[in-house]
Amino acid sequence: MSAEDFHISKQVLDRFCVAGINYHKADTATRGLFSINNDQFAKLALAAKAADLKSVFVVSTCNRTEIYGFAESVMQLVNLLLDECRADRNTFFEYAYLKNGNPALQHLFNVASGLDSQILGDYEILGQIKKAIDLAKVNDVIGPVMDRTLNFVFQASKKVKTDTELSNGTVSVSFAAIELLQAIPDLASKKILVIGAGKFGANVCKNLVNYFPGVSLTVMNRTDDTAYALSRANGILFSAYKNKAEAITEADVVIVCTNANEPTVLPSHFNEVDDKLILDLSVPVNVHPDVKQMKGKLVIDVDEISTTILDKTLAKRRDEVPKAEAIIEHYTREFWQWLKDYRYALHLKTWKSKLEEIDKLQLHPCEFARDAQLKQQTVKAQKAVKQLAVNLKTKNDKGCQFINLINDYLQMS
Repeated sequence: MSAEDFHISKQVLDRFCVAGINYHKADTATRGLFSINNDQFAKLALAAKAADLKSVFVVSTCNRTEIYGFAESVMQLVNLLLDECRADRNTFFEYAYLKNGNPALQHLFNVASGLDSQILGDYEILGQIKKAIDLAKVNDVIGPVMDRTLNFVFQASKKVKTDTELSNGTVSVSFAAIELLQAIPDLASKKILVIGAGKFGANVCKNLVNYFPGVSLTVMNRTDDTAYALSRANGILFSAYKNKAEAITEADVVIVCTNANEPTVLPSHFNEVDDKLILDLSVPVNVHPDVKQMKGKLVIDVDEISTTILDKTLAKRRDEVPKAEAIIEHYTREFWQWLKDYRYALHLKTWKSKLEEIDKLQLHPCEFARDAQLKQQTVKAQKAVKQLAVNLKTKNDKGCQFINLINDYLQMS
């Protein structure tokens, strides 16, 4: 790519921005303050369109909340995000990162490929990004340039997944919890209670059934019907949400998968006698901090669960990082080449239309002009424009290319 091409393409890419917080600096409770649900994003999308932004999407998971888009300034995205969050601006800027241009693009490549996950190689993030994109498309805030950009990101992520071992081993919090439970002696004789029957809670229940067949497993949810349906589908026990304190008392292990803004498991739900293991897989944390201070109550949250399994796989996965980075570098070059070619797309379309207009003007005065002649002239215009496209990709004298187009066209006459 010539210096001129690079400069012009960079001007386009400089509008690609990301702002967010993640596990690097912000703890689970802080990250939870910035979570965005579907209804909040719908309002954010309306505000984005009112500001004439064509492409915006938000990735909101237990480990990060990030807003991506093409904008004149990254602060446009920051303002959109903060208008829908429960946290104040000062808190955001204490933990936030703001990027634009190639650093923002590389950040998205790294996130989608599992290089920037709390558990290195966590491939679940790609599905979460795709859901964010689907939601943005429903709200009509994914433009053609963003769509093509994401295509390169997804190709790189798929290549990293298939051609490296970056994602081998345990990669998700739900599986990390399973691995932690496997270390408990006589788990088969324990009683496990899962609170929360949403998608994540359902995955936890299914994993428990698969890995610990025959274990006493009970599920409850704020909506009883949801928990009851999950219990029937997986052959496990059901308990009504109103009986939460009793169910917690009877359980040896409590796994909390709720997604509430306030703690759902409180000190009042426990007695001072029984020992309990409590795994809080919620973001924000849904087990009240005071429970940790109670005698015999071991509370482990998402951050701690991730840490307990990280050392077992991290060394092997780190060896795969250079391979993943090489793949990302390849698709980054492919993207820059596409961005260079995209600059000419509008010009090519315009010149094709102009040449077809000339053809029509040439044949219009002739009353004997036939359909075959019109078709031949259209083909001639298409060939000339096609040759122009090749020249633009392979030759540097861009100022002469459109003059050459006319010459090629006339020589075909």
